[in-house]
Amino acid sequence: MRRGIMVKKVKLSVSLAIIIMIGLNLFGQSAQDDMEIANMIRSDKFNYVLPKAMRNNNIDMWIIIDRGRGTEPLFRDFGYATSNGNGIFIFTDRGGDRIERAVLGGEPELLMESGLYDVFDSIENLRSFVAKRDPKRIAVNISSAKKLSLPEGRHLFDGLSHTDYLNLKKALGEPYASRLVSAEKLISDFRSERVAGEIIEFSKIANITRRLLERALSNEVITPGKTTLLDVCWWLEEQRKKLGLERGWFPTVFLSLPDGHEISNTDRIIQPGDVLQIDWGIGRNNFFTDMKRFAYVLKEDEKELPGWVQTAFDNACKIRELIRKNVRSGKTGREQLDNLKKLVAKAGFVYTEEERPSKVKGVEVNIGMHSAGNLGHDVGASLFEIFPLRTSYVIRPNSIIAFEFIVFTPAAEWGGNKVPVCIEENALITNHGIEWLHPPQNKVLIIR
Repeated sequence: MRRGIMVKKVKLSVSLAIIIMIGLNLFGQSAQDDMEIANMIRSDKFNYVLPKAMRNNNIDMWIIIDRGRGTEPLFRDFGYATSNGNGIFIFTDRGGDRIERAVLGGEPELLMESGLYDVFDSIENLRSFVAKRDPKRIAVNISSAKKLSLPEGRHLFDGLSHTDYLNLKKALGEPYASRLVSAEKLISDFRSERVAGEIIEFSKIANITRRLLERALSNEVITPGKTTLLDVCWWLEEQRKKLGLERGWFPTVFLSLPDGHEISNTDRIIQPGDVLQIDWGIGRNNFFTDMKRFAYVLKEDEKELPGWVQTAFDNACKIRELIRKNVRSGKTGREQLDNLKKLVAKAGFVYTEEERPSKVKGVEVNIGMHSAGNLGHDVGASLFEIFPLRTSYVIRPNSIIAFEFIVFTPAAEWGGNKVPVCIEENALITNHGIEWLHPPQNKVLIIR
C-alpha cells in the first residue's frame, strides 16, 4: 500500500487471488510460448497482410535497418535480428503469393530457427542483393513529415537513423539510392490489418485491463474521504507489476468538476458526489490497450445512482450504439467521421470539435477514435481530427480501434453545467461493423 490507500486486509484477498489466477491462466506462458506465438503471428502477417500492403502502396522492396537493443520501433514485428550492430531485414516482391524475406548481417540464429526468413547473407552483399532484384521503389522507415511540431506522433515510421540513411544510400549507390521512399503508409497498412493470433493476444490483455480498472473504481480500493487520486494510480501500477505487464503509460485517474475543470493524479481526496474516471493502457508481447472506465461516488444520503448521472451515462450509450452501427472497414476515417457528425446531429445531439463542454444548449458529443493494438495509439487509420494524416487513411479489415468519445450532458444538479462521460473501449472494425474485444462498460460503476 502507498499513501494510506485503504484496501481491505486479508492474508491474501480473494479478489487478488482470482486476478492472479486469471493472469497466470492468460499470461503464464513460458518465454518459449511467447516466442512461438509471436512467430506464428509474424508468419501470418508476412503471408497474408504484407503482400497486400506492399502492392497497394506500389512498393517493390522494403529495407529495415535494426541497430539492436530496441532502437528500431518495429523490431517486435519482425523478430530479433541483432543484439549488437546492424542487422538488415529486406522484404522483396518478386511476384507470386509470397514476399521474399531476407536478413543481412546481425545475429540471426533465432530467426533461422523460426523458419520465417528465406535468405541469410552478409551486409557486405547488400548492393549486389538489391541489384539482382532491381526494385523500382524501395521503402525505408522514414517519415514524410515536413516540420518539427506535429499533432500526431510518427515515431513508428521513423526508425531509420540519419547516419544509417546516409550510409544506406552510399552502400546502394545509384540508381537505387534515388529510389528510396517513405514506408509510412506501408507500415500503417501492415500494422493495422490484424490476423487471428493478434486478435486473440490483444483480447487477453484487454480483458485484464478492464478487470483491473473496474476493481480500481470500487470500494476494494477506494474509501471516500480517505483515498486519494494518486492512491488509485499506484494501486493500478502495483497490480500491473505483480502480473508482469508492461506500462503503456502511468494511469490517469481524474475527476470532473461542475465548473468544467478536471483534477487528475494528485493528492486530492476522493469525496462523495465525485464523478470519477480512469484512462489507462497496459501491454504484453507487443500488444497494448487504451481504455477508460466511468464511476460515481454516492453521497451519504444516496442509496442508488442519482438520475442525472444515469441520464449522462445513457446518452453516452446511445452515442456508442450510433457509432457501432455506422463504422466499417473499407472507407477512410475522414468519410466515416464526417458521416458520424451528421448522424449525431440527426439524433438530436450537438457535435463539438472541443474535448470540453461549451455554453451551447443541448448534449454535446466529441468523437476521437484512433488506431490501437501494438501501441495504445498505433499508426493505422483513425477517426480523430487531431490526427489528420491517419484520418485520411482507409480503414483496413480487422483493424483494432480505440472506440473513444465524450458526451457532455447538462445537469440541474451541476447548476446547468455539463457532466462529461468519457467512453473508451477496444474494438475490432470489420467489413460488417464493430465487434468488441472485451465486454464494454454497460453500467456506471458505483463507489459507496
